[in-house]
Amino acid sequence: MSGATETGATETGVTETGVQALPVDNRRHVIKALVAAAWTYGGRAAGLGWTVALTFHLGIGAYGQYAMAFALGAIIAAPLDNPFAVRAIREAEDAFAAERLTRILLGLGFMVVGALCLAAPYLVWFALIVAGGEIAFNAVKSRALRDGHPDRVMRFDTTRQVVSIALAVGYLQFAPSADLETASFCYLAPYVVIGLYAATFVPRHRPGVPGSARLIAILSGEHLANALYMQGDILLLGAVTDADVAGYFAIASTVGWAAGQVGMSLAGTYHEQLRAAGGAVAAGPPVKHVVIMAAATSALVMAAGFALLATPYSSELAWALVVISLFVGLRVMNNVLTTVLYVQRRDIVRSAAAAALVPVKLGLVGALAVFGAVGAAIASVVTDAILFAIYVRSVRPEGLVTREEETA
Repeated sequence: MSGATETGATETGVTETGVQALPVDNRRHVIKALVAAAWTYGGRAAGLGWTVALTFHLGIGAYGQYAMAFALGAIIAAPLDNPFAVRAIREAEDAFAAERLTRILLGLGFMVVGALCLAAPYLVWFALIVAGGEIAFNAVKSRALRDGHPDRVMRFDTTRQVVSIALAVGYLQFAPSADLETASFCYLAPYVVIGLYAATFVPRHRPGVPGSARLIAILSGEHLANALYMQGDILLLGAVTDADVAGYFAIASTVGWAAGQVGMSLAGTYHEQLRAAGGAVAAGPPVKHVVIMAAATSALVMAAGFALLATPYSSELAWALVVISLFVGLRVMNNVLTTVLYVQRRDIVRSAAAAALVPVKLGLVGALAVFGAVGAAIASVVTDAILFAIYVRSVRPEGLVTREEETA
């Protein structure tokens, strides 16, 4: 997060790394981030409609099963996809193109394996197909993300989600005896189309490996920890309580992570400048813009929670939203810092922080499980506050660090 000029004026300068920074128009970056956020929230609103429809037709327990299977898919995909995702932002064009092909092949492979496991429990085949579909889709979206267009990325994402939901809700509405498995097939259908489109990239390049074995291990370990950090709490809460409680927290958690995405969107509009400046903080989003976005987004989620308290719907969900709003503000700032640390190649710092905080968060979820979804939301706030403190201490204002500094 930079301390750069906060006006909309275009500015240039030489960073402390000696690299000429690209011109920056902060108003343009904020607009793109807000457009990306609008697409994100539109998709999450559709997701909320999907949650309501699935719960209405099949019960909160069915939604809990779906949420746990989706969480498992994210845990599978995240560590495998992260080396590609991180390097797509910062590496040279040739490496990016070759690694994107490998990413596509990996995603298609998981989709095929998932299809072959349809006789297995729902949790297994749904998670595998979602994991593969997301990896392939991320590869398709990676060009726009690399070039600093999170608004396009989120437009693609929301379009896929709306189509998935429309197909699934249509089935639930008109099928005489609807069931979760068939509804899930309808939801997954757009991933098949995405997979076929992604396959058209295959003949264009030779596949490439995303870095050394050591780097792959570091980045994979980071996102395995991140996936457990993001989704493990839902699985653990469902295991120690029941699918209903897991369903309530899954809704609050989904809202929290979606709202916090605006931080990643804002930082994403600065990818090119950060890459050119070697990750110098001055080339990133101004601190004022980040804080305003964090406070505003947090306030909106808190207001939604209090509004829900005035309705006959679950008070547990309402209070979970109120608490998760504090997480939202922290997550917006952490997402910006994460992007800066990506470009600064501070991979060990991020991986170590994620690994250290997973047992802290899951331990808190277990200890606070007696409070249900609200307890899990409290655990999310506490651990993200610790992560924010770690990231603030770890980011280097001048940008890139040496291998010796990173190892230390």
